[in-house]
Amino acid sequence: MEELVQTFGDYISEYGVVALYLLFFLGILGMPLPEETLLVFSGFLVSTGKLSYLPALIACYLGSISAMTAAYWIGRLLGYSFIERYGSRLGLGYKWYKRTEEWFNRIGKWILPIGYFIPGVRQFTAYFAGITKLPFPTFVLLTYGGGLVWTVLFVTLGWQLGERWEQVFAFVSHNLAAVFLAVIVAIVGSAMYSQYRKKEMSKKKSLPKPEQEGSQ
Repeated sequence: MEELVQTFGDYISEYGVVALYLLFFLGILGMPLPEETLLVFSGFLVSTGKLSYLPALIACYLGSISAMTAAYWIGRLLGYSFIERYGSRLGLGYKWYKRTEEWFNRIGKWILPIGYFIPGVRQFTAYFAGITKLPFPTFVLLTYGGGLVWTVLFVTLGWQLGERWEQVFAFVSHNLAAVFLAVIVAIVGSAMYSQYRKKEMSKKKSLPKPEQEGSQ
């Protein structure tokens, strides 16, 4: 971890937000880079005054969504053959490829915002969205929204943690995906239950009322 931080820290300190943009662009496209660590580390650099919060946040966000958009169009225009031929060269192993394919087939478009929080999966989601020809406006809504939450959360986390960022991040990074999925399940379950209750209430209202006894 220390070597990684030192390497990217010097690079980011020298080139600033341009370095952040390029790192996230290349990382999302498939290069083996620790994006969450870089996000939190960027927030830490904000806390030390080496970076400004808003420019750092914008650079990370734009790098991420630019790469996701590029991956979408690569998938849409070139299809599975691109991933099968070039995936291993970009560090996209077959195991992650098949895992993401199975998830995307089951969950479909909803994996786009959730996938940001799962290392090794987010690199494939945009490709599969393009391959399956998900409408571009839907892709933009889900991907750009998920990317914004992901970026703001981790950069702010590093900013607020300061010197403690590395300690706390180790725990957060291993549990965030599970927590996020649990929240999504809870929201979906609550919505389904609410819909069920509305249908039950509607059925009760539609039942014929018993005739009232005539006044004696």
